[in-house]
Amino acid sequence: MNEVRCRCTCGKASLVVAGPLLGRIRCHCTICQSANRAAFADSTVLSSKFVPLDRVEHVRYERLGKPSAIRRGFCRSCGCFVVAYSNTLPFFSLAFVPAVCYPEQVRLPEPAMHIYYESRVADVADDLPKYVGAWSSKIAFLRMILKARMSGSFALEASRSALGGGANRRA
Repeated sequence: MNEVRCRCTCGKASLVVAGPLLGRIRCHCTICQSANRAAFADSTVLSSKFVPLDRVEHVRYERLGKPSAIRRGFCRSCGCFVVAYSNTLPFFSLAFVPAVCYPEQVRLPEPAMHIYYESRVADVADDLPKYVGAWSSKIAFLRMILKARMSGSFALEASRSALGGGANRRA
């Protein structure tokens, strides 16, 4: 697996993704809406060991909401959300990296689902499953993680320029 350098929209905050993805989700919870300054978070999910803290630069961390099980990182300059770490699963810690932070040359998996859809700002017209409520959202998310762990993860593919940290233009 090649490493991919991800950046915030201003380019000052960066991190390295050094392992396979477990999936991609769109979260509509109010905390993600606030952190992402958007109607929902469009994030990739991977084992936190593949987003090593010592390779995350120019980021300040906050814990939002209660319980504050997720530590979110924001660019120190532009305030853009760039990474989150969660230890909510007793057997596995996760990292979340917004799709917009990846270089455009990186092929990401399609989103698997919408979670916390009851908090949506507007309806989303797509064919993805939409989970309403905390329990159904958590169960669907956990199912995605376990399926990826058992069947193999999505390996990132990138052109050589993306490996060095080219510009981000993903919408």
